[in-house]
Amino acid sequence: MKAAAALVKDIREELRRIDDELRAHPYPDAIARGEVTLEGLKAFPGHQHHVALSDLRSMAMMLQRFAGTPWRDFWSGVLQGELAAPGGIAVIGQKLGMTSDDLDRYEVTPEGFAYATQMAWAAANASAAEIACALLINFPAWGFNCGRMARALRDRYGFGPEHTAFLDAFAALPSFEDTAIAIVQDGLDRGVEPRAIRSTTKLFQAYEKMFWDAMMALGTRRTSA
Repeated sequence: MKAAAALVKDIREELRRIDDELRAHPYPDAIARGEVTLEGLKAFPGHQHHVALSDLRSMAMMLQRFAGTPWRDFWSGVLQGELAAPGGIAVIGQKLGMTSDDLDRYEVTPEGFAYATQMAWAAANASAAEIACALLINFPAWGFNCGRMARALRDRYGFGPEHTAFLDAFAALPSFEDTAIAIVQDGLDRGVEPRAIRSTTKLFQAYEKMFWDAMMALGTRRTSA
């Protein structure tokens, strides 16, 4: 596992700047200060509703592609974890006055949906090693901001734990580092190029930041009377 562990370490170092930017992203802080309009808050469940439905299909494809590997349970777990997402997102939407029809009709922005597009591309085209490394490095940053956002919503906008369950679940994701590194090592042994693993992971992180940037822009945008 030494080659995979070293590669993951190197990629983490390469992406340290964007990871720091993600973990200090101003959007959760803007929520904590009450600077995000109630209408602007709807952008989060509005986008995530469509992202989650797309990611469900993507993760089902991953399970189908990689079911014959020793890590079937890992890919199954990724899918199972996503299955609860639409329901949790709907609860956030309901707290903000959004119906299921509102979520279905919500028009996502390209910036807000780019991550889901990358996930769909990876599910169809990337190796298991590329995806495992990308998720290993991406999920903690996503979960960290979900935790920040959940606390801010409870403190400032009257959300309860029942409303932030979607966010809290991602904030509390257990580590899967050993499994991911094993999958990366298997990929390297099978000839997957390290540059492909680096590239796929970098794109996931870039689109992750693009999502939060979009939420900040939509959440703090003021409409003229």
